[in-house]
Amino acid sequence: MKPITGVLVTAALAGALIPAAAHADVARAYYVDCSGSGGDGTQAAPYSSLAQVNALTLAPGDQVLFKRGAACSGGLRPSGSGTAAAPVRIGAYGTGTARPVINGGGAVYAGVHLYNVQHYTVSGLEITNKGATAAERNGLLVEIADIGVGRGYLIDDVLVHDVNGGDTKASNGIQIRVSGTTTPTRFDGVVVRNSEIHAVDREGLTTGSSWNCRAIYGCTAPENWTASTNVVFQGNKVHDIAGDGIVMRVADGAIVEHNEVYEVAVRSPGNNAGLWTIDSDGTVIQFNEVHHVRRMPGTNDGTAFDSDYGNRGVVFQYNYSHHNEGGFMLFCGACGGSASSTGTIVRYNLSVDDGSRILYAVGEKAAQIYNNVFVLGASSTTAIIQDGSGSTFTTWTNNVIHNLGTGGYTGGSDHTWRANTFYGSHPASEPADPAKSTADPLLTDGYRLAAGSPARGTGATVPGNGGRDYYGGPVPAVCAPDRGLHQASAFDDATCARPNLAANGDFETGTPAGWSAGAKLSVTAAAAHSGVYGLRGGPAPASAEQTVTLRPNTTYVLSGWGRVSASGTELVIGVKGYGGAEVRAPGFTTTAWASGSVTFTTGASNTSGRIYCYTRAGGGDGYCDDVVVREV
Repeated sequence: MKPITGVLVTAALAGALIPAAAHADVARAYYVDCSGSGGDGTQAAPYSSLAQVNALTLAPGDQVLFKRGAACSGGLRPSGSGTAAAPVRIGAYGTGTARPVINGGGAVYAGVHLYNVQHYTVSGLEITNKGATAAERNGLLVEIADIGVGRGYLIDDVLVHDVNGGDTKASNGIQIRVSGTTTPTRFDGVVVRNSEIHAVDREGLTTGSSWNCRAIYGCTAPENWTASTNVVFQGNKVHDIAGDGIVMRVADGAIVEHNEVYEVAVRSPGNNAGLWTIDSDGTVIQFNEVHHVRRMPGTNDGTAFDSDYGNRGVVFQYNYSHHNEGGFMLFCGACGGSASSTGTIVRYNLSVDDGSRILYAVGEKAAQIYNNVFVLGASSTTAIIQDGSGSTFTTWTNNVIHNLGTGGYTGGSDHTWRANTFYGSHPASEPADPAKSTADPLLTDGYRLAAGSPARGTGATVPGNGGRDYYGGPVPAVCAPDRGLHQASAFDDATCARPNLAANGDFETGTPAGWSAGAKLSVTAAAAHSGVYGLRGGPAPASAEQTVTLRPNTTYVLSGWGRVSASGTELVIGVKGYGGAEVRAPGFTTTAWASGSVTFTTGASNTSGRIYCYTRAGGGDGYCDDVVVREV
């Protein structure tokens, strides 16, 4: 199962970096073959070495084109910049599909090194940089130092492989790096897309900055945090990486989407994860697939995702995680001394058969984890929460935890639980949840909710929920959502926004207040569909009734949830005395919760009606909860 394709939010940014045409009156194309000798850079007599290209000062709109199938040894480090309207383009020419190869051979710090240049597009290249022994080195490095702002970089359809950089995080397949110490510097406008990185030690695709100091990062020196903006990593494949797959550092509003990361953390003895962010604000990590991340012996991480220390307001959404040895998610706000992290949101993700733990909790001030599906098979020992150092204040809402294994929960009071489904195994450490469901959520193909699922319409509302589910369907802002990653139920927020005219319709007062109830009726936790309490009535006949205030000539919907304790028993909800014939929803006759509703219109002079929950037949009990009367 692949991540679900969504709207590409970066089209406008990427398009802004690629002009329709360069300025033909000043721009020049330089051709490079790297076979033969000499040449003046024309297509008829191409350059034969990277040294010839490096000696140029490129102008806006210039192109450096490498012959397809050619192999150039050494490093490409061009001089001169483009403009927003006319970037410098480095790419390929010729027939066929073979890429031109730039082979650093371990003799250069980076196979391609864009240093203190701006407005560049690099596409269609193959880059390697493998030496006889491991040392700090990179495949493609975009670096700026002490220039203030570097703008306009597009890396598209580039293949980077075989970079033996040892076990240092300064060695990368592709890195977007800010260095220097004298002038605060950042990037504005970087897109790395549709590229592949593999066989690299230690890091895959990352950003980095020397301008990273702020208190939330645990830095006690004078603050100099200077975040890069408009950074996008999109549609890349990163695999066979010694350490981390994709890392976003010191960024504000970055987007990491539609990437596949797998078989990473396979050689480094350090702590590594698949896709993560640190010391950043507002990073959105979405529509990615991360799988088969290793957790090497003696290490802590190995998770698909990580919100590390120094983050504020990071969002992980619509991602697919599976078979990662270290688990699904790491919160590591307390991993950096006095550092912290706050406001992390994890929503509408799917985790299947991840190892070790679903959440490794090592510090977070105010996280939300909602509307995710976590699936663990019968042989799983994966913990749902493994508590580490520091406090991890997290609210779990509307999640479906489909756990057939033996893993449990730690963390205690740091975690708040609202309307989650706990299905399968129930360890002693399973947390209390006032609206807990342990019923089978009836997950179907793609972990959607089947018809009749008790997870439908029983979630708790979450403000600012992103507006869509894992599959791209809308989710309610006002109506009660479905639990899990799939919003199967239809909803009308405009209707739900109207007040419920039934008093104590959810029975959460713990009493039948507002209802006329006889001796055969009681409010009890055993009858709760959601929340803590519901109404139990039986044996038949047993009826609870309530008069509601209505408006003449107005249409209303009466809805509610019901079930019975035994076969042969029937429970109904209905309304009478409103100026029309008495109407009832279809009777509830099964032991599973189901919803029912009726629509009615008041008479010309009627200002009230009588609603009821009525166990009308059988020797068992009827259970009624979440009764709602709303104007249409």
